[in-house]
Amino acid sequence: MKSTRALLLLILTLGACGSTASSSIDATATTPVDAASGPDARGNHEAIFARYGAIETIAGIGQIEGKGDNGWQSGFEGGAAVDAELSRPHIAEADGEGNVFVVDKDAHAIRKIDADGRISTIAGTSSAGNSGDGPLSATEMQLSAPNGLWLGTDGTLYVLDLGNDVVRRIREGTMQSLFAIGGAGTGRGLWVADDENLAYVAAGSTLKRWTPQGGIEAFATGFVSLGNFFVLPSGELLVADRGGHRVYRVTTAGVKTPIAGNGARTGGGDGQAALSTGLDEVRGVWGHPDGGYFVATHKGGQVWYVDGAGVIHLFVDGDADDSHAGDGLPFDDPEVRISEPRAVTVDPIGNVLITEHDGGFIRRVIYSAP
Repeated sequence: MKSTRALLLLILTLGACGSTASSSIDATATTPVDAASGPDARGNHEAIFARYGAIETIAGIGQIEGKGDNGWQSGFEGGAAVDAELSRPHIAEADGEGNVFVVDKDAHAIRKIDADGRISTIAGTSSAGNSGDGPLSATEMQLSAPNGLWLGTDGTLYVLDLGNDVVRRIREGTMQSLFAIGGAGTGRGLWVADDENLAYVAAGSTLKRWTPQGGIEAFATGFVSLGNFFVLPSGELLVADRGGHRVYRVTTAGVKTPIAGNGARTGGGDGQAALSTGLDEVRGVWGHPDGGYFVATHKGGQVWYVDGAGVIHLFVDGDADDSHAGDGLPFDDPEVRISEPRAVTVDPIGNVLITEHDGGFIRRVIYSAP
């Protein structure tokens, strides 16, 4: 697991070494980019899209769609993930062994879908509460509305325990607090360095930074309502401002520059400049190892890809009406496939994972090697 995920980061880093200035952010850039400069040749959307095939559901049955409803049942443990109820999941990330980890927010737990498609609880008791700072057995320690996740290269999991205003660490079946957030707000995004000397948390309108020496502090401010973010090998971040309908690049000094979204819900579209396109409640963002990055719009209901030239392309179409269709069919057929995506991530193999709407589904767009 560690070697595969580390290899992905190495590929990203090596790709960054040849970076040139771009009209938009390149998800492998190691130097700041200038929105007024020329295009970057990497991140060709046609070549990248050609490597993807069918879309499929890997977890969720979507029978309960109310916010705050906990649909988890003990009988789901060890069973097929596609037969289990998820309760407003907020993000899914995968390791190199085929395991997918899901933040099951309204059921107050972290689930694991193994390579055979079986689901189990690895953290939380499936009821809200606070068991203190630990360390305790991860499945005996309560969580409250977990809303963010980060998977380290060594398999350590970090959880944004929103209701308890703390970031937790899960390692070898044990969970404990890493640091208090000090006002998580509507916190979603989370990233922790492998050596635990640096972490970022999206907390309402503020991107916070934590270090063991300096504690928690405001790092970048002035957002409307943050979604998720992605940390580049350079240390810069791609940050989704859900309420502002924009994606920003944030430098290591905390300076933010808009790179996608026109600040409105509509405008622009497929094949047009990302900065002139409306991104209706953009809350998911994730870099692609071959350049460019994905964004997911909650109310827009779609997953987009922004190439190295700053042009946006529709990846998976959807809506805000609880649509859920197309399993086994090509991801880019001109029909609605998803609705209200909360997060988009890319696993170490290249598969795209989409966390979908209140009913709670995890979808996967299958990567095929060229």
